[in-house]
Amino acid sequence: MDYFTLDGETRITYEVQRSVFIATVRQVGTFEEGIAFAKRIAKEYSDATHNCYAFLLRNGEQKFSDDGEPQGTAGTPILQALKNNDLTNVACVVTRYFGGIKLGAGGLVAAYTKATVLALQEGKRVEKKESYVYELTVAYGDFETVRRIVSAIGGKVTKTTFSDGVDVEIALPVGEDKAFRDKINETFNGKKELTLVQTGYETY
Repeated sequence: MDYFTLDGETRITYEVQRSVFIATVRQVGTFEEGIAFAKRIAKEYSDATHNCYAFLLRNGEQKFSDDGEPQGTAGTPILQALKNNDLTNVACVVTRYFGGIKLGAGGLVAAYTKATVLALQEGKRVEKKESYVYELTVAYGDFETVRRIVSAIGGKVTKTTFSDGVDVEIALPVGEDKAFRDKINETFNGKKELTLVQTGYETY
């Protein structure tokens, strides 16, 4: 099933009652990556009052931390903001520098939610599509023809290796691969062999 996530890493700063909230968001692929991301940001902002986080994976795994804030006022709102934005394989760390004015439980929930939402809005949202990855070898003169076919069908060339010919690696959304195979067979009179390398998820 296709899903939405973020491309790259994005950071915003948001201030409430002299407390500064710094939200950092990025794509993560595994539970271990989520933990490593949270630890990296916490180390970067080791002088902060709190480094609260949440992440959510496609397989249903999730984790969140209030990092010393009152229970339920930080990690849970961050996680809920990720879910409300229909994102997965994504993590957010919200760093807080306390400004001397207590916000109360409701104020904290609102602040952590707002910081997360602002970071998600600033980030680049992308769709990951279930895909087949094929390899194909063509002559130099045929490479542009193949690239045009791939582009017209909605796929992308993910890798090229130039030697005696051109070894091309091509990603195609599931459902479009048959049209691609048919077009390649038609263009090259069935003389080109397509090798299925793997299946996975790609951004287009």
